[in-house]
Amino acid sequence: MIDLETTALTPERGEILRLYARDLNDSTSTFDQLVKPKRPLSKLVQQITGITNEVVRNAPSLEAAMPEFLDFIDGATLQSTAIDFDMGFLNKSFRMIWLSEILRLQLVELCCCCGCTKIFCRT
Repeated sequence: MIDLETTALTPERGEILRLYARDLNDSTSTFDQLVKPKRPLSKLVQQITGITNEVVRNAPSLEAAMPEFLDFIDGATLQSTAIDFDMGFLNKSFRMIWLSEILRLQLVELCCCCGCTKIFCRT
């Protein structure tokens, strides 16, 4: 499962605040990292996410957190209930950091019961 917390609803206006992933094949294998945003969080973002400026004050930058996140998801089987949302932010961040390749995900199946997308990651 991939789940991001962000500072806005679009990649053009916001940035990633939290990277979370869990491998569907191994429920004990998770990645969960808060990310320090470039600007202070608004009161609205703090209310919606429950993440405060104090909590992310000593968190790593996205540039520092992303390589470990990519290592974690490489080859993992993941799902997302908001794949377009999450991939929009991930691809924007990936381009900003490395300026070239875009994270490539291979669609495995669309789950009929909940509408989530299961994906197999290849970076």
